[in-house]
Amino acid sequence: MKLTKILFVLTTVCLLSPAFAAPQGATLAGLRTELMQLKGRAPSAVVRRVLSYREGEETLLLSASRRGDVALIEKLAQTLPDSRVFQQKDSFKRNAFHWAADYNTALALMKTYSRLRLREGAPQEDVFDSRAFRTALMNAGDLRGETPLMYQVKARRYEVAFLYLTKNADLCRKAVSGETAVHLLVRQCTGHSPEALTLLARFLHGEPYVVFLRDGAGRTPLELAQELRARLAYEKIKEVQQRESESRTRNLRILLRNFLNS
Repeated sequence: MKLTKILFVLTTVCLLSPAFAAPQGATLAGLRTELMQLKGRAPSAVVRRVLSYREGEETLLLSASRRGDVALIEKLAQTLPDSRVFQQKDSFKRNAFHWAADYNTALALMKTYSRLRLREGAPQEDVFDSRAFRTALMNAGDLRGETPLMYQVKARRYEVAFLYLTKNADLCRKAVSGETAVHLLVRQCTGHSPEALTLLARFLHGEPYVVFLRDGAGRTPLELAQELRARLAYEKIKEVQQRESESRTRNLRILLRNFLNS
């Protein structure tokens, strides 16, 4: 009985003593609180924890992106010295742009990345056009080969997908399955989804030649739309495909005429 009382007292003392309390920022929630309380730049010790601390699949940035924590993402732009935090990925190789919860979150990620890159001395016109952004972030494939654009299309977050398209997302990239973002979107145009059809029109306007790309089963977006009986998508794609085919034929005729007249 005495031993039980002694153990109870010692346990209580340990829990209440500051010496045994969890250090500040020892969890992602604690690290977020610590960061949000900072008035200026984060000291190097805090920066190291932001860059290295993980809880399961999540880092501070991945957690903020998945939860739509815009305030924290904007705070990172004020407190971090550079853009290294954007190199973080989960075990499926998905980065923060894959996980963006909504349009405001994606926009905050873009603004924060831009500010941190400018702090590194990158030219303003090169921030979203650099190889570091286009290859390592915006067009980076996860274990399934899905880019942030594809991931957002599958999640039906069409505003985010269009934002990515304006920031150098590549519509020609293919997942391991062989599907492009356009093939994935065509699958969602069954049932006459107006949002999906609007995004499809934007995709085709931005890079019309994607209508000729084939998926793993050898189908073009037009053939897939026909197979799925997605009539409105089929009509949009057919119009673009005919126009692009005529354009290619016209260009070949011009090349041939120039060659014969030379």
